[in-house]
Amino acid sequence: MSDEILMERADGVGWIRLNRPARRNALTYPMLESLLDACEEAASDHNTRSVVLTGVGSAFCAGGDIEHLIAESASVSHLTVDDKIARLRRLHRISMLLATMPKPTIAAINGPAMGAGLSLALACDLRIASSSAVLCSAFARLGVSGDFGGSWFASHVLGQARARELYFLSQTIGADQALQLGMVTTVAPDHEFDKAVVDLAAALAHGPTLAFALMKENFAMTTSAALAPFLDQEAETMVRGMESGDHGRAARAFREGGPPRFEGC
Repeated sequence: MSDEILMERADGVGWIRLNRPARRNALTYPMLESLLDACEEAASDHNTRSVVLTGVGSAFCAGGDIEHLIAESASVSHLTVDDKIARLRRLHRISMLLATMPKPTIAAINGPAMGAGLSLALACDLRIASSSAVLCSAFARLGVSGDFGGSWFASHVLGQARARELYFLSQTIGADQALQLGMVTTVAPDHEFDKAVVDLAAALAHGPTLAFALMKENFAMTTSAALAPFLDQEAETMVRGMESGDHGRAARAFREGGPPRFEGC
C-alpha cells in the first residue's frame, strides 16, 4: 500500500487517511489503487467494526489531481477508450465498498471535499463535517460528468432536483448549508472536530455491528425494489438478527437493566 494512503485500526475503528496534504489530498491513479486495497482490507477484517475515511492536513480531498491526470494521459496513450473505461470501473469498487461493506462507514470531512472527493464522502453511510469545510461537485467546471457514483449518491441523499443543481452549477457549499440540505450528518466546530469523529466512530464500533450490516442490506434494496420484495427481505434480515448472539445478549441486558455487549455475531 502506498504511503499516500495511511491505514490503521484502533479500538475497533479502521482509519483510512488520504495522505497528500501538499496537494490537498488530490487523487492520482496509484493513490486510488492503494485506496481500493485499503477499503477491501477494511471490509474483510472482522476486527474492524466501523470505518472512517478522512484526509491528512487541512483538506478532505480536492478531487482528481489535474496535473497528474494530464501527465498520466500521455503515458497511457496506448490504452484504448475501452481500456480506460475498464480501469475506472474497477476503481469505482471503492465507492461500492464504502456503501455496502457490512459495517458503518464515516466520511470525516475535515476540509474541502471537491469532485471525486465529494463522491467518496457521499458513498459513506454518515458524513461529519468540520465547520470550515466546503463541498463542491466541481465536475462541470472541468467539462466532465463525474465519477465514483457521486450523481447516484447525491440523487439519493438530496433528491434529483437538488442533485442536478449541485452538479450543473458546481456551487461551493459551506458546512452549515450542507447540513441543512442533508448532505452531512452533523457539523462540529473545528476545535472539536477530531473528538467528535472519534466519539462517533467508537460509538458505532461498540454498537450492534451485525444489525448494522443487516440494515445496510435493507437500505441497499430500497433503491431498486418494490415494496413486496423489500418486505420479504426485511423479514429475512430481521429474523437473522433475532437469531444472533448479539440480540440474545442485548435482550438479557435489557431484562437485567445493564448495558448490552455486542460482538457482531
